[in-house]
Amino acid sequence: MPESSGRIETTHIDEVGRSATSSLQWLLENRNLKGKATHPITHNNKLTLFICGQEGFADIAGEIARAEKSIDLCCWGFDPGMELVRGNSATWPRGETFGDLLIAAARRHVRVRLLVWYDRIGSPIARTMPGYSHGASSWRSDGPRLDGISAKASLAMLHDAVKNKKHILGNGYWGEYVRPEYMPMMARQEYCYSWYVAAFRGMFGGLEIRLRHGDSAAISKSIATEINRPHGLTKGEIEKPGMQYLGTHHQKPVLIDFDHQEGAKAVGYVMGLNSVTDYWDTTAHLLDDTLREQGGVNERRECLQGMAADGGFATLKPYQDYACRIDGGKALIALHNNFVKAWDRAAGDRTHAAANASVSRELPRGSPPARLLREASPGDSTVQIVLTQPEEQDKTIRESYFRAVTQASLAAGYLYVENQYFQYEEWAQHLLAERKKVVAAWKAGSAKAGKTMRDMPVMHVFIVIPVPERAQMVPRTHDTLAALGQHDGMTGQNEMIDDYNKRPKTQRVRAGFGISAEVAVKLPDVVQHANGINKPGAMTLESDFGLKVSVAMLNVSAFDQGRWRYREIYIHSKLMLVDDVFMTLGSANLNQRSMAVDSEINIATVDCRVARDLRKRVWRMHSGGLVDGGGGTKAEIVSAFGKWVELMGENRGKKKSDSASANHKKMTGFLLPLEDGRSSTLRLG
Repeated sequence: MPESSGRIETTHIDEVGRSATSSLQWLLENRNLKGKATHPITHNNKLTLFICGQEGFADIAGEIARAEKSIDLCCWGFDPGMELVRGNSATWPRGETFGDLLIAAARRHVRVRLLVWYDRIGSPIARTMPGYSHGASSWRSDGPRLDGISAKASLAMLHDAVKNKKHILGNGYWGEYVRPEYMPMMARQEYCYSWYVAAFRGMFGGLEIRLRHGDSAAISKSIATEINRPHGLTKGEIEKPGMQYLGTHHQKPVLIDFDHQEGAKAVGYVMGLNSVTDYWDTTAHLLDDTLREQGGVNERRECLQGMAADGGFATLKPYQDYACRIDGGKALIALHNNFVKAWDRAAGDRTHAAANASVSRELPRGSPPARLLREASPGDSTVQIVLTQPEEQDKTIRESYFRAVTQASLAAGYLYVENQYFQYEEWAQHLLAERKKVVAAWKAGSAKAGKTMRDMPVMHVFIVIPVPERAQMVPRTHDTLAALGQHDGMTGQNEMIDDYNKRPKTQRVRAGFGISAEVAVKLPDVVQHANGINKPGAMTLESDFGLKVSVAMLNVSAFDQGRWRYREIYIHSKLMLVDDVFMTLGSANLNQRSMAVDSEINIATVDCRVARDLRKRVWRMHSGGLVDGGGGTKAEIVSAFGKWVELMGENRGKKKSDSASANHKKMTGFLLPLEDGRSSTLRLG
């Protein structure tokens, strides 16, 4: 990638000591030019990191309950019936719902603006808006309620109807025939349906909702600048139309009381967590947890990773994700500007926008809430908010990912990637190219410095990803891993590619008049592309690129229903850490969709304390407390990598073991080598 993200600076050398101090530019300095900063780098932000929905949503719920002036929510999906904080009950509602929290805030005269992605084709498939994108009906035969809406009221009303055998239930239900176990979900559906009807009609006072959808023209322009463009409809390829015409708004920031008391109480969140109940979990990642949502169709479709006994759960699979809280700093101005631009664009969609819809304005430079302009103090973090926004042709998240790799390649510590989709081959190739430069420079200068190639610092790359969500996502994942020589675990795709390559290269076909001819057999494009990837082995990775790489997935193990069972922990994370210096997290996956198609928002920071604390916490969680990398020194990272890889192998042996003993079956932590036996000749990015 061109060095367009850096800024040229002059460093002065001490004439006496003949030395100078400089630092690497991890952030996008060229986006922070004085007087015309498009993505300002700010230094006065207090950051708090949360792992998983229980931590993140509990904090958000508390701030919503305390909000005094404004709540701005930008969502990929919104579930009014989702409980942000959950009690011990196994049935809905297990706590106050998201919808009720917003109703209560609006009744306190807090301005609530809810901006949600909606596509008439994509949203019902993704099930992003329960009660609107799907489940847009009720057991009530007399239609939705428009007053007195609350989760408790919906449940009480259904209980009353059943108790008194009232024949008002729609959808084929009669009061006397409703089974008790169905009632919570029936009440939930009625609640979500009525909530959305009332919200769109402006029945909640200060709560306004707007919908937005992908801009196919802007997406097409953004895709055109990609090197490996998505494939079209040839021979059934669905990748390009799926991106161009089903682009989503994947951002999920929250901003509360931005300009109340000059920003004194302003707080914002950048996260990967979706405001849909499926994405709630605890860091314990229990095998089957009644605090998670009931399984139903999603559980039955779960990828079982070849273990037939690992099915039949009552609730959805565990989820891993992150949220970052920002208190009282200039980074909140970027969150505000991002929201109001999107809010105003959505006003053009009059599907449900009120006729008198309010219009916001991006803050003029120099006129933000005064308290957000305070001087940085000890404990504050340097932050840059980066985006993917096709409508603005903004690809600063992509720039940030590539910039971080360029700088990381100069170091010799670690690169940690935990991501839902590891499908951006161009990024993997960039990592190799940058490391090759470093190795070449070391070879050229090592002898003069009295060093050998054995002294060359090795970068340790930790990759943690889930099994691809769909079989059509296997090819992109395989190819990105193959670029790093890490495709062995994609056994199904490897076998399929090998099978095609073993077939005859030509076939005889009839040309008419009794004449036949030998013609070349064309391999599927997926196979041709995979064949063209230079797949470095472990020795080549280390000698030519100075890299050691491991690829893990996460499983939880537990004794359940009389046997040991294992279940995937679905990684919804979008996290990268480098050398305890750089961190980015947010909504952006490591795939072409997030880099060029969907709107995304990430936070990037160079706060060593934040990065180190999160690295230690995450590694301990994944390894069952065995690995955390200590202080992040070279020796400690080398040791951590070795233990990490060893633990992956031990856990794999336990999962495959025929023993019934807990000592031989219970995994330590969650780490396993990635394994996927599926294959596909179609791509879906």
